Amino acid sequence: MDPAGFPSLGLSELRAALASPDPELRARAIRRVRPEPGVQEALIEALLDVSAEVRLAAVRALGRLQGPRATRALIQVSASDMSVSVRAEAVAALGRILEARTREDS
Repeated sequence: MDPAGFPSLGLSELRAALASPDPELRARAIRRVRPEPGVQEALIEALLDVSAEVRLAAVRALGRLQGPRATRALIQVSASDMSVSVRAEAVAALGRILEARTREDS
């Protein structure tokens, strides 16, 4: 279950939702996805979506995953996304990742 009480989505449901023409549906699916093999790659692909809402949801989800590939993708987005809010969220996500790593190293 996701925080709102809805069942979480797996990779196949995420991929189906990302094929939808509705950006709200795509973003909602990203917010509900559970970590599993292949999800990180789908989220990185979603960073190229035409909708800033979808890219923002993907940035937040990648920030929760905190893996090396997610971190590299967030660095790229923080420097190049056309949306100021998406870039700002990528910087915030990178800050949370760095903070978590600093705590782990202490």
